[in-house]
Amino acid sequence: MNTEKTFDENGRGFTRVFSTDKVELVNPVEYYKNYELEKRAISLRDLLNAKNPFLTSQLDNNFFIKKAVEMLAGFFEKFEQTKVHNNLIQLLKTTRKKDQEALLRGMTLNPDELMSLIFKSYNDFGFLYSKYLFENLPSGFEEKKLPKLFHIKEDGTIEKIGETDLTDGELKNVIEHRKVIVSHFFEKGDFWHCFFLTYNSIIGKENWKNGQAHFHYISSSFGISKSDFLESMRTGQYKSTSIHIDLLDYGNQI
Repeated sequence: MNTEKTFDENGRGFTRVFSTDKVELVNPVEYYKNYELEKRAISLRDLLNAKNPFLTSQLDNNFFIKKAVEMLAGFFEKFEQTKVHNNLIQLLKTTRKKDQEALLRGMTLNPDELMSLIFKSYNDFGFLYSKYLFENLPSGFEEKKLPKLFHIKEDGTIEKIGETDLTDGELKNVIEHRKVIVSHFFEKGDFWHCFFLTYNSIIGKENWKNGQAHFHYISSSFGISKSDFLESMRTGQYKSTSIHIDLLDYGNQI
């Protein structure tokens, strides 16, 4: 996990970014519990350090880990208890493309159900978990110097930290036209399921139900190897799939 700290231009504050571009073949329950524990412990240290740097310097990592464990009491249990539609459970049992297409027709997922499905895929079926994030910038911007952080504010202006050779208009173009794909793989040997989304699919820029946020689905039963599908995502030209699963309680909703 990347835990980079980026200081504001005035040096008075900072932004802590937690990110992971690649996770491969892990126990997802253990991975997400460790990820959240580390993230909470670091955040707690940052908050206390802002108020009392001297006191913070006297405390070791075990103190913050203990406090993070207390904060997370019951946090993951809700995912383990969240019900998942039986069609999604049956999906994990089939290797036939036609069955997968039939089971997913009209299906929906919300973030809690997705996490529950990830946990169940390992606990109940023995699937290992992989996650990949790919980002492709618009043509012509690949070699440009980007700020360390930048985003579009509610009023449409650009807020940025760090040096860049791009104008605010060009930075806005980068944000609005970059291709970002986040994929979740459930894997058992050469067989795999993949639920993936693009940033466009969660903000309503893809042609699906008038802008409904959604996942895409593909598996090894679609006649493509994992390595080839990863390469297609890396280049931003991923193999198309007609299976869409509405993503509820997140992003653009109809």
